[in-house]
Amino acid sequence: MNTDKELLASEKQTVTSTPLVSTDSILMSGLSGQSRSRNLRAFAQVETSFTGGTGTALTVDLIQADNAALTTNVTVIGTSGAIANGSSNVNVAAGRRLLDIPLPEVTQAYLGFRYTSATGAYGAGAITAGLVVGTETPQASRPNAESHGF
Repeated sequence: MNTDKELLASEKQTVTSTPLVSTDSILMSGLSGQSRSRNLRAFAQVETSFTGGTGTALTVDLIQADNAALTTNVTVIGTSGAIANGSSNVNVAAGRRLLDIPLPEVTQAYLGFRYTSATGAYGAGAITAGLVVGTETPQASRPNAESHGF
């Protein structure tokens, strides 16, 4: 997966409070070819395993807003739904892709992510999230381990 710094909203962002929005937002207004999306995908991947604290599940929302701080007229345009920790926090472990969806139509100026933990915050955990042109399917999720995963 190739990423572009300007298309990252979170880069190894520590998520130990809840709810929390991405450190950066992506300016979408005036983005050439946005309506065609050129195979753009929104992704969020765990960089540091979520552990400790009182969190029992994590939700990643793809959000759009009228301002760069992602606080004005916020709407959710994609979500992972609540992802339960699982046994030994396996579902929120490093390397897990929590969100990987085609970029929906964006109608507001800024795009970002919101991270919400159920029942309280985690003691540790970090996420990288943004937009990419296509993504690879993680090897563990491929129906056939020999497939390319695109």
